[in-house]
Amino acid sequence: MKSKFIAFICLGLLSLGHLFAQDQAENNKFQFGEAEHFLDGYSFNFQYQDGKAIHMEFDKGKANYEWILGPRKGRGNSDIPYRSRKIGKKLFLINWHETDKKDYLTLVVDFEKMIVHSSIIVGYENKPERTLKTVFQTGVIDHLKIK
Repeated sequence: MKSKFIAFICLGLLSLGHLFAQDQAENNKFQFGEAEHFLDGYSFNFQYQDGKAIHMEFDKGKANYEWILGPRKGRGNSDIPYRSRKIGKKLFLINWHETDKKDYLTLVVDFEKMIVHSSIIVGYENKPERTLKTVFQTGVIDHLKIK
């Protein structure tokens, strides 16, 4: 009798757990493979430790950037489709592919600590005038604006 009661309680708890899990899954709006644009409306600058700095803006699923300090000052790119994921509180993973330049960028942007981590493959086509290199740096965010 005691073992039947324990088995009944366990089955009841498992059923409640299953119902709770189903409810949580239905409330999750995340869709695998679909681009998300969590940074739309954000603009900010970030500066690398070597002194180079970039101004970035995100709007309507597109990234725009311009170098504001360093040897590439004045250069940039615009209307680049980007994807993002929210991976923590005020923490985002962002990537985009600049097919015209043959660059692939991945950024981790932490608005709580106000830093950007970048991992970039520059010139993956590896032409003599633009040789392949990788970038793995951290920069400090300033001038953050959110629409």
